[in-house]
Formats: sequence, structure tokens, C-alpha cells
Amino acid sequence: MDVRIIIISLCFLFVKSDFVIKKNCKDVDTSQCSIHNVAVDPCPRGPRLCVVKPDKAYSVNVDFTPHFPANNIKLALYSDDKKTNTYDTIIKTPEEVCGLVNCPLEAEERKNFDVHFTLGKMLPGKFPIKMVLWNEENKSQQCCFTFNVKIRK
Repeated sequence: MDVRIIIISLCFLFVKSDFVIKKNCKDVDTSQCSIHNVAVDPCPRGPRLCVVKPDKAYSVNVDFTPHFPANNIKLALYSDDKKTNTYDTIIKTPEEVCGLVNCPLEAEERKNFDVHFTLGKMLPGKFPIKMVLWNEENKSQQCCFTFNVKIRK
């Protein structure tokens, strides 16, 4: 067997994949925003879902292009840990994003930012997390996506 194949195979074993499979939110106009990549750190079991622990720090890197200009951008994180499709558990309360990206946002200008969060006490299981980024002056202008996590104690 060729030594190069063994070395390349070993490299793939040690690479930590943190990109996640994201889905656009069903109730949001997807023409308002393009989400290019979403990465969760740490996320050793990506890309289908991240295995996470309560009270541990995580970050989400979002690479996106808004198709709208905005002066005041807000962001929030929610979970559907009860699996009711309501996303009523707040992970990160709405906050301004201008400290994370340069504001004002220009339409069609690709941006990249990191959001840090910690999950509180939740029951073990698999569920989606929803991230919403919106124009405070026109709430119909928003970016929204979900990704899956699995809580492990």
C-alpha cells in the first residue's frame, strides 16, 4: 500500500469538522439574505449535528450576504428543545450586532461574524437551534437559519 494514502487517511481522522448543515427558516423570505457557511466551534461530530454540553462555551461563525441595507441590526438564538416547532427557548436574547460586524450593513456586501453562546440546563436529546438576524427598522428584512445539536450530559 502506498505510504501517501496512509498519511492522507490519517490526516482526515484528525481534522475537526465544525461546519454544520444549515436549513433556511420556513417562515422567512429567503430572498432577503444568503447564508453561505455556518460553523460551530467546537463541533467534532459535524456536519449533520453538533454534540454539545450544557454550560460549555460555543461559538457560531456565520458567513452571509444581506440583500438589504441596514443601520441597526439585531440577532437572537432560540432552540426548539421541546420539539414543538415554536423555538420558544431563548439561548441568546436579541442584541445589536454592530459590535460584531461593521455597520451600517450594505446590501450585497458579504459579511462574516462570530457569536458566542452557552446552552443552559436542558434535557438530553436532539433538536434544532435557530439564529435570526434582522433589520430593526424593517423586521421583514432578515436572515434566518437552523442547525441541529444533540445535548449530552
